[in-house]
Amino acid sequence: PRQGWLAALQDRAVLAALAWDLGLLLLFVGQHSLMATEAAKAWTSRRFGVLQRSVYVACTALALQLVMRNWDAVPRGPVLWEARAEPWATWVPLLCFVLHVISWLLIFSILLVFDYAELMGLKQVYYHVLGLGEPLALKSPRALRLFSHLRHPVCVELLTVLWVVPTLGTDRLLLALLLTLYLGLAHGLDQQDLRYLRAQLQRKLHLLSRPQDGVAE
Repeated sequence: PRQGWLAALQDRAVLAALAWDLGLLLLFVGQHSLMATEAAKAWTSRRFGVLQRSVYVACTALALQLVMRNWDAVPRGPVLWEARAEPWATWVPLLCFVLHVISWLLIFSILLVFDYAELMGLKQVYYHVLGLGEPLALKSPRALRLFSHLRHPVCVELLTVLWVVPTLGTDRLLLALLLTLYLGLAHGLDQQDLRYLRAQLQRKLHLLSRPQDGVAE
């Protein structure tokens, strides 16, 4: 049976699990933020050169793996909400699934706008080999303005994945609250940024929909 909130706050096993999970989240947030500072970028650039972005992505993936593999669930803890009675037990998980699929599709479309190869650090290596310089230096002023306002490109979609769930238990609530706070601090879009994003998405979709050379229309 699940505990109430008051009982959970007095249960050392629950508190220990939440403290462990909080430590994992702080490890991920700390790595993700500290390595994005100018001082850390300068240090990794001196040590790894053009691989600076790739090193950052690899460290982020490692930190995320540590969180996922070592997360301590709290099955007996209280829940903020839970869809148990019919028809909610059937329809709520289905609705959550549909919204999650839509969110991941939107994330994919945003990656098209932001240039996935550059986000992963692959484009930097390619440009370096060809002597083209730093990809970011070739961006338009509107793109540079957007990057200065937005540290994480998929805030709304990730918030949907975090919160739109059939059951929001204690450890999931901790995850959603902390990452919501973190994403909120990293989000600073305005109308000009949104117009630029919309125009870039339309341009990328138009390029993808064009017939390839040698393919009959």
